[in-house]
Amino acid sequence: MFAPLYRMLGNLSVRLKLALGFASVLLLTLATTLGGWHALNESIDSSQRLTQIAAINDLSKDLRAERITYRVLADDESRRRISATLTELERLLQSMLGQFDDAADRQVITANQQVVGQFVRDFDTLQQAVGTRHTHETALREQEQRLLDGIDTLEQKTLLGERQGSERQASEQRLFATLARHIETAGQQSRAPAYTFSPLSAFEQVGASALGAAQASLADLRRNLPPSDLQATTAALASYVQLLDRYRQAAIAVEQLQGGLETMGNQLRDASRVLTRHQIQLRDEEALEARSMLSVIALLALVLGSLAAWLITRQITEPLRRTLQAAQCIAKGDLRSDLRVSRQDELGQLQNSMQQMALSLRELIGGIGQGTGQLTAAVGELSSVAERTQVMTGNQKDETDQVATAMNEMAATVLEVARNAEFASAAATAADSQAREGNQVVNDAIGQIEQLARQVEESILAMQQLAQESERIGSILDVIKSVSSQTNLLALNAAIEAARAGEAGRGFAVVADEVRGLAQRTQQSTEEIEELIGNLHSGTAQVVHLLDSSRDLSRDSVELSRRAGAALGQITETVSSIQGMNQQIATASEEQSSVAEEINRNVMTVRDIADQTTTASQQTAASSVELARLGGQLQTLVGRFSL
Repeated sequence: MFAPLYRMLGNLSVRLKLALGFASVLLLTLATTLGGWHALNESIDSSQRLTQIAAINDLSKDLRAERITYRVLADDESRRRISATLTELERLLQSMLGQFDDAADRQVITANQQVVGQFVRDFDTLQQAVGTRHTHETALREQEQRLLDGIDTLEQKTLLGERQGSERQASEQRLFATLARHIETAGQQSRAPAYTFSPLSAFEQVGASALGAAQASLADLRRNLPPSDLQATTAALASYVQLLDRYRQAAIAVEQLQGGLETMGNQLRDASRVLTRHQIQLRDEEALEARSMLSVIALLALVLGSLAAWLITRQITEPLRRTLQAAQCIAKGDLRSDLRVSRQDELGQLQNSMQQMALSLRELIGGIGQGTGQLTAAVGELSSVAERTQVMTGNQKDETDQVATAMNEMAATVLEVARNAEFASAAATAADSQAREGNQVVNDAIGQIEQLARQVEESILAMQQLAQESERIGSILDVIKSVSSQTNLLALNAAIEAARAGEAGRGFAVVADEVRGLAQRTQQSTEEIEELIGNLHSGTAQVVHLLDSSRDLSRDSVELSRRAGAALGQITETVSSIQGMNQQIATASEEQSSVAEEINRNVMTVRDIADQTTTASQQTAASSVELARLGGQLQTLVGRFSL
């Protein structure tokens, strides 16, 4: 299932792979953050809405308290506070319409606005009713005082009359006192607040019994006093009864309005409780949705982050491991392994360069081995030629010694000398030919060794380039480690902030811990890659060291081959000299009879030349042995490589 994706990632650069991996982690982190941010905003909005609902409850309670205070005191301060509370309620409800999106909540808020509007209108009516009640109460108290004053005046008038001191006077005095007491009782009963009566209609009968008793007392007085004396008192009592009835009706109207306001206050509180329950339900649903969303995002981040880490790690470590194995094989001298390169990223280019280097080294070492074999064979032939030349020069020396000791027999042995000269000439010609061939072989060996030195130089340059590429990968890994450390620090800071947030940040803390775990695993993978690159550096250094040794050996081989060429040149010159001597011997043989002394000198010269030839032959043999030893050493070095 991942094969197409794996192949596609294999052709992307390491920088792009790492960028994609970290981008996916950062995007998932951003998604988690945005999800948490959204959930936090929803929670904040819900808290603000609940705060507004709580404010409505508080204002409703304050309104009820101020309304009760106004019921008792009916003062301007309470009225002002009630008006301010109603204004604040209207403002808050209008503000809530912009904060609440649910249709049911908006309907409840609209109903509350209507209730508050009705409350304002009823409170205005209540103020008028309280004013009316206060007016009637003031008139009632004034009429009560006038009535009591009239009764007291009538009583004084009666006591000052002719009937003073009689039993009837005492009875009338008791009736006046009873009448005044009943009036005062009715006044005291009317002073009781209407809201203390239950049901409220009972307040309509307040003072009725006392007034009935007062009218009975007034009727008793009519039987004892002239009607003209009681006319004013009777009219005042009738007016008092009317005023009391008006006051009672006004007080009942005030309490009815107070009851309506109490009902509307209860409606506000009930609506607030409905809004609170609905907002709590919405908050719980949003919290559940946020937890589910954050859980899904966190799980997705964990899965995708783990998958990205696994793919990128395999995309980097697997080719590095294969490249390291190939480098270790090359460092051990095994050039038989082949890397199959199917990637086009930096690691694929590194593997391709490693494969090209292995092929170049294989070709180079193979060429060196073949050249060394040819050099060994040529050295063997050169050694054989040198030995034969040495034998021939030894024979020549013996023969020249015989010539020196037998000068008197020279004439008899001219033919033998001529034959020996011809033999020496042929041998010299052969030696010259062999020496020229040896010189050519040495020149070829020098060319091969110089080519080997150049290829070793190219291999060193390739290995240095490999080291530079490895260092570039190391620098990229440093950047990855830095980004991983920063991601780890950011995740740690996020976890700390989430811990400060308490219960609301618990989900965000879990996500931050997961992100920090991903960053730590990325850093561990980066350290493993860095260790593999270090091993690659070590293997590369070993290969460079071996190539440096091969370069030094190649330079030594070139120098020795040049020395061998110089020695072969000397042999060629010596052989040419031998040919010249042989010609001189032939000439001397032909002129032997006439130039005996010349022949004797020539014989001595030939002896000296023979000695030189022997010395040169020995040097040639020694050079051949040394060249053979160097060829064997070079062959041993080449044998360390497996082709």
